[in-house]
Amino acid sequence: MRCATLASLVAVVLAGVAAVAAAEPVRAVVRDAGDGDDEALDRLRGQVVDLDVEVIDVDGALERGLDAQIEAAADLADAHAARAVVWFVASRRGVTVVVATPGDRRVFVRELATGDRSADAEAAAVAARSALRAIALGGTIGVEVPRDAEPAAEPPPVLPRPAPRTRWGASAGWQGAADGGADAGAHAVRLGLDARRGRLVAGAELAVGAPARRDGAIAVDLSRSSALVEAGYARGGLRATLGAGALLYRRATVEVPDGLAATPSAFDLAAVVAPAVTWRLGGGRVGVELTAGLDVVLGAPRLIVDRGDGTTEILAEIAGLQPRAGIGVHVELW
Repeated sequence: MRCATLASLVAVVLAGVAAVAAAEPVRAVVRDAGDGDDEALDRLRGQVVDLDVEVIDVDGALERGLDAQIEAAADLADAHAARAVVWFVASRRGVTVVVATPGDRRVFVRELATGDRSADAEAAAVAARSALRAIALGGTIGVEVPRDAEPAAEPPPVLPRPAPRTRWGASAGWQGAADGGADAGAHAVRLGLDARRGRLVAGAELAVGAPARRDGAIAVDLSRSSALVEAGYARGGLRATLGAGALLYRRATVEVPDGLAATPSAFDLAAVVAPAVTWRLGGGRVGVELTAGLDVVLGAPRLIVDRGDGTTEILAEIAGLQPRAGIGVHVELW
């Protein structure tokens, strides 16, 4: 009787441990070779956001040949306690996706070569997602790798690698800045054009400001517009840039006390340096962008009113440091 009770307790404990293990996410190492595979990696990050998978990014060049890559995958899996290792091999023919599970010596290999690099990258990311989903559900993938034989499939030669292509995109959205001018801050419609080649990005943007009120005894309408060029570094959906350009402020007096006359509209120009970080959500051609930055304004204007009796009054001083945020839609053009 005691043996039966003890066996039942052991079974319950083992079942609980198994349930906890099953609830843990699958750890997957994703190798970033940094040479022609960035587009497929970007798409993969968007594909696995809804899976119970913990992604571990590892940078480094790929070994030459699939057998050497599988051996390296076993080392990476041990080092990071990962169940799966994913990498992409870019060639002039297309993209090959490889998913290995060193723990059970299995490998999944699929080559995509339709002639459309963007379509190949998307299909490779979808294939990797399917393999990771099967692993997360407790299944197996691909074929078993014999211990004393060559792998069942061989990818196209790793060398020579194609140079990363330039990817062009356009964006549109809203941005706001806390500039110390209008009561509700500065708001603008933003349009942008950008190019990405490998990890490097560059672009230009134009923001057209909308009038916003600064209330008081003398009420003023202010608008803040800007033109910037920028360059920076991108990885996945994250981009860090440094921009430089000009701010254009338009001010118009709309309400004045009795005895004073409203002055004509006036424009003030200032230089700006604009570091920013942008996060793009979505792995396809269309995504949502969230931006946060800090504009450093050189020669920020002041709102000065001439009272007509030889005296002037400073209504406000535009801040030299202006936090900025924005949201918009980004479209990959080609």
